[in-house]
Amino acid sequence: AIMSIRGKIWSAFNDIRIFNDRLLDAHDIFDDLRQVTRESPQEPKRCATIFAPTHSGKSMCVKTYLETRVVDEAIKRGLFPKDMKRNEIASKQRIVIYITLEGVTTIKNLAEEILRALNVEAEGNTQQLLKLCYDHIVALGVELIIVDEVQHLRPTKQRSKYAEKNENDAGIANTLKVMLIRGVCPMVFIGVTEARTLLFGDDQLDGRVLEEISFDRLDYGVAAQREMFIEYLGMLGLKLKEHGLFEEESNLLDGDIPECLHVVSGGRVGYVSRIVEQAAVIAAKAGSPCVLRSHLEAAVDKWAIPRLIDYNPFPTGVRKAELK
Repeated sequence: AIMSIRGKIWSAFNDIRIFNDRLLDAHDIFDDLRQVTRESPQEPKRCATIFAPTHSGKSMCVKTYLETRVVDEAIKRGLFPKDMKRNEIASKQRIVIYITLEGVTTIKNLAEEILRALNVEAEGNTQQLLKLCYDHIVALGVELIIVDEVQHLRPTKQRSKYAEKNENDAGIANTLKVMLIRGVCPMVFIGVTEARTLLFGDDQLDGRVLEEISFDRLDYGVAAQREMFIEYLGMLGLKLKEHGLFEEESNLLDGDIPECLHVVSGGRVGYVSRIVEQAAVIAAKAGSPCVLRSHLEAAVDKWAIPRLIDYNPFPTGVRKAELK
């Protein structure tokens, strides 16, 4: 039965959604970019960016946007029945296209990735595929393209050796820029912090950035960010009960739990979720009615050391210099 408890917890964590102001502000910006597309379709387009450390909640921000506002819009336009599953509509709708550059190394890959997201089967050379992208984006009325994992534009040594002969990464960044300038579609670029210079080493693209959306680590020393972090913990503790994992609400705000979790996660909510997920498995196996401090402590030992931190603040207390 232990496997099924763990499987249930893992599945529930895939389904948990926690909204905060930062997330909703980003959703507003995505909406505004789409509005510009509708109101001035022929004009050159601009972009927004989210550059932040891994596990800061960037991809979740997009996921929740697709599942809420974009799905609402798709239903309102009569594109899908309102009793259809939201995640299904989110994956089938073509109002906002979401692509990931993980395996994208050439412009041709990029075009294929966009066409796949548009649900278009196509063969051809790079130019033909790009033209198909443009044509379908316009024909389908795509209002926004979100490009995730842009750090994968970094040329590898292997590739930079042949960069003269190949369409290398500068080519992909350039293609994305040309798409904006041709007025095909506004874009949101998402990546780890270092990716900013990869994409915006060139002023022409930098000048097109309307908004840089902050998703950086939450700083415990800044009241508003500390509140956001604490609110996240409070919600997460409630969600564990709401999703049927525990009989009682887990109080993740008890005593020094927030400080300890902040230090271990480095202020990144994605890592908080991973630690609490591990703690939930430990708590469920122990037959506990909720997640307790002792389970969080065990989760840090089991999962976070040395992955995220080299000591466990739960038994020893937080090393004060680190709580920033």
